[in-house]
Amino acid sequence: MTACFLIGNPVTASRVEAQAPQSHEVRRGDTLFAVARKSQHAGVSRNQMIAAIYRANQAAFPGGNAHLLEVGTVLTIPSREATLALGAGEADRLVRELIARPATPASQVAAAKPAPAVTVPTPAGVSRPPLGREEAARRYREGLALEREGNHQGALQAFLEAGEGGHGLAQRRLGEIYDKGSPAAPRDYQAALLWYQKAREQGVEIPKPFVRSPR
Repeated sequence: MTACFLIGNPVTASRVEAQAPQSHEVRRGDTLFAVARKSQHAGVSRNQMIAAIYRANQAAFPGGNAHLLEVGTVLTIPSREATLALGAGEADRLVRELIARPATPASQVAAAKPAPAVTVPTPAGVSRPPLGREEAARRYREGLALEREGNHQGALQAFLEAGEGGHGLAQRRLGEIYDKGSPAAPRDYQAALLWYQKAREQGVEIPKPFVRSPR
């Protein structure tokens, strides 16, 4: 009876296998964005993949920081069906929230008391609206001043707020920060690409090659 079932239903068996969640062991240099790119399902947007992996593995990100991944951690990669259950618009909002959160240095996260898993806001949740054009320009200037003073964390937060407000020069600076890394943020190739692209859409010139090749 069992043999007949398997022979008579090969499509069903393969479909179940295809839908089963996969896993990925974090290696040195891995980021959430890179893992999402490598495991992206057909017909699924990059942001849907990023958001789905984060939601399924919140405990893997120290302090809820999407920029940090501990080597050796095994991530669950949601199936294509589970990923598609997260709408593209919602996924875009979630990824913007993750990028906008301050990137706490790994040393500070390790020294701090373990924080509970961060729940990603839903569309019904309240989030801070983007800054207006003048306010974004002001925050960009403040970021430059803070950077000159050596306050890299404060500068990063100012640039993030200005960048989310659509300030092209702030978006380019964020691309540079994530491209090269800074005391406030680890190097993240995918985040750099995202911010460079946002800046280009604002008409800001990005020198080529605009990011270094990943090592």
